[in-house]
Amino acid sequence: MAFKTIPEPNKEVKVARECDVVVVGGGPGGIGAAVAAARNGADTVLIERYGYLGGMGTGGLVTIIPCLSDFDGNMQIGGINQEWIERLSKRGAETHPPEEIWGSDDKRLTSYWNERSFFTVREGRIVYASLIDAEISKCVLNEMVKEAGVKTYFHSWGTMPVMDGNKPIGVIFESKSGRQAILAKIVIDSTGDGDLLPFTGAKFDTDIDPRIRIANLSLCYWIDGVNYLKVDDFRHENPVKWGELMRELLKMGGHPGFFRSNLKGQENILWFHPRYACKSQIDVEELTRVEFLGREKMLLTYDFLKKNVPGFEQSFIVLSSPQLGTRGARRVHGDYMVTQKDLLSNEPFEDTIAVFPDLDRGEASLKHPLTYIPYRALLPKGVENMLVACRAFSSDQTVNNFFNLIPHCVALGEAAGTAAALALKQGVTPRNVNFESLRKQLLAQNVPLPGHLGKNTKKGQAAAFAYQAPAFGAGPRPAGAPGAPAPQAIH
Repeated sequence: MAFKTIPEPNKEVKVARECDVVVVGGGPGGIGAAVAAARNGADTVLIERYGYLGGMGTGGLVTIIPCLSDFDGNMQIGGINQEWIERLSKRGAETHPPEEIWGSDDKRLTSYWNERSFFTVREGRIVYASLIDAEISKCVLNEMVKEAGVKTYFHSWGTMPVMDGNKPIGVIFESKSGRQAILAKIVIDSTGDGDLLPFTGAKFDTDIDPRIRIANLSLCYWIDGVNYLKVDDFRHENPVKWGELMRELLKMGGHPGFFRSNLKGQENILWFHPRYACKSQIDVEELTRVEFLGREKMLLTYDFLKKNVPGFEQSFIVLSSPQLGTRGARRVHGDYMVTQKDLLSNEPFEDTIAVFPDLDRGEASLKHPLTYIPYRALLPKGVENMLVACRAFSSDQTVNNFFNLIPHCVALGEAAGTAAALALKQGVTPRNVNFESLRKQLLAQNVPLPGHLGKNTKKGQAAAFAYQAPAFGAGPRPAGAPGAPAPQAIH
């Protein structure tokens, strides 16, 4: 097919603002980058295409912040990510296993928490993972960027960098106000998909094995008004019938798997996180196709459950994600690329800026429980004055499949934003920032690094084994741990 072209009419673009650091994308990576840069003294601008912050963690309804501690119960992802959780906790807008039982392998405890959310149990041990409220998170994240002094532009799509040779000196963005530019000394791409990369000359990969998680799109939704105890009793008392129904639903193209909210006051809400295979997550026609398909399958699932499963009689669809769940697109070629071989190394890098607990690799996880991310993985090779702080960081598809979740992106963003501010203070490019000063500042921000744990570490191991989870039965379920809602079903 021959493609037509047309001349672009407006060649001059109004400069809306000049600043030290511009961050494109207000998802998890952008939050970490913008807040860290501003708190460290940089005049910071954040550009976000939607009318809220949080990205997948709010609009995408991926309201799970997993893999925060190692198997021994030591918190490994802290800093701004932990602050977000603590602010939510004060409002009763998140839940997680009590800190005193992190690292426990007690059978009753692990069984109980695995029923509530399998994200809280890894390799037979209880780990730190938080389930959060999406709507309160939007408010909390607004507070954090506002308090930090970040100038934010909502409803603004960062489309391309302004380039001076191999150096971005700003960003073009589109909005209802037209096409405008932000000029900046340092540009941070936190778009998730690496949307700025094609215009910088940086190399990047887009290959993804269709069999792995990040090859799929998702359109999440919530069903409210569910009498969950009735559903759970039916599931336990009629396992054969339950299995038949779920297989029938799956054959129809529906979604038999769901999570229970677990949040206080939301005991009647179920979360659905279906996956949809796609050719590309940066192809607008594929994105549109999945938006249509996702809502078609959502309605099919809802109708089936309401008709066939006791407990769904008074249910209703309360929310579908306003933001399509994207998992994998571009991955930049950085000064260092984190690859599968790094998953099998227990040696930290000299420039480690984040430590990620391992997950779901069986014996390999137990032998290599931590993966270290070097600062160089945020620096696009051959491009100056730019950092990539999102799932587009320099990694192969195997590493990216494990470590492109919400807390990982916040951690990468916090490192990038801190480095950008320090580079400006030192009068150098981000590539030449003094790493020892960056390490010290990250530690001061409660970011765990090799040899230095954050303020939350495993505590009270004796108390962990003294703690008794309630027993499960066919009748009404107990509330569980003090202050916690009833157990969650995972299918």
